[in-house]
Amino acid sequence: MKNIFLLLILSLSLFACTHSHDHTDEDGHHHDDETEHEHDDMEEEHHDDEVGLTALQMEKIGLKLGGFEQKSLKSTVKVNGELELPPQNKADVSAIAAGKITEISVRPGQRVKKGTILARLQNPDFIEWQQAYLETEGELLFLNKEWTRLKDLVAKEISPKKQLDKIESERAIAQAKLKGLKSKMQLLGIQVPTGDLISTISLRSPMNGYVREIKANTGVFVQPEMSLFELVDNHHLHIDLKVFEKDLPYIKEGQVIQFSLQSQPDELMEAYIFAIGKALDREERTVEVHAEIKEEKANLLPGMFVEARIILDDKKVPTLPDDAITVDKGLFYIFVKEEVHEDETHFKKIPVLKGVSDFGFTEIKLLETLPENAEIVTEGAYFLMAQSKKGEEGAGHHH
Repeated sequence: MKNIFLLLILSLSLFACTHSHDHTDEDGHHHDDETEHEHDDMEEEHHDDEVGLTALQMEKIGLKLGGFEQKSLKSTVKVNGELELPPQNKADVSAIAAGKITEISVRPGQRVKKGTILARLQNPDFIEWQQAYLETEGELLFLNKEWTRLKDLVAKEISPKKQLDKIESERAIAQAKLKGLKSKMQLLGIQVPTGDLISTISLRSPMNGYVREIKANTGVFVQPEMSLFELVDNHHLHIDLKVFEKDLPYIKEGQVIQFSLQSQPDELMEAYIFAIGKALDREERTVEVHAEIKEEKANLLPGMFVEARIILDDKKVPTLPDDAITVDKGLFYIFVKEEVHEDETHFKKIPVLKGVSDFGFTEIKLLETLPENAEIVTEGAYFLMAQSKKGEEGAGHHH
């Protein structure tokens, strides 16, 4: 009986050990189920805010990295305007005399220097003016000789003074006619004829600039009042802005303006206010404000529309492109590049607060400190958010 009792106790002990909730690993360490669950939950919590992508995935989605940009998005006045030139930087070239266009030497958009030939104009009258000049010059040569001869005769009282007076009068008329013909030819660019007479003159550019428009064709007979070419010098291109009456108290000369073309909204440029108009448009309740562009750009042309922000407070704030910010359950997130494994790059989801948005950028307020050289996803963040959501849907433990 004693032996049977000992065997029963030993069997119960083995049964209890077999059904124990403790686990022993190969190294002899014991872990109960509760410890295992805590460890798994910690692992899940650690990786839920990270997304891993392969190099191929990053290339496919066009993922781009960048950093914070300091921009002035606060305290600005939004205005619209148009690129314009002062009158002295524009020129309409017309024919000084009537004639037929025989040649056009430039094309729209071409840069020209002052004196560049724009076109050639032909008119038979040009020959007649040169002929009249030569005839008058010959007549004046004869009158000068006759005047010298009669002057000597009158001094010797051989000839009456009346004849001398007549020659002097004819001589003065010829001189005036010659001077007029010479001025007329100089105005047309015709040199004093020394050889063959010409029937064609050249129209030249009065300034350095660009050919904005050509308004005539070869073979057309034009009149002096017709505008044939429009030239512009974009060197002093400025912006005419329309500022509403309510915003005028905040506007002053010297304020910086950030602007972009309506056709190129992603390219920001800067200008500064140099003049504020003194006349109010009664219908629109606006005043014209003029701004000088800080840097010359080849793609800027008069007449282009711009969207601008007049910066009232020059305090700059950290910003990111709008595409860098994602939303999940009403909260805003950005993705920061973490460690790189053998075949994957990990990105961590960081919660942030949004500030002012403008020009495709948004002010970012961090809820946790990031390294100074942190690389932030600026394009492709929405794909990363979608991937992180998939991870959440697949997470969990089943027992």
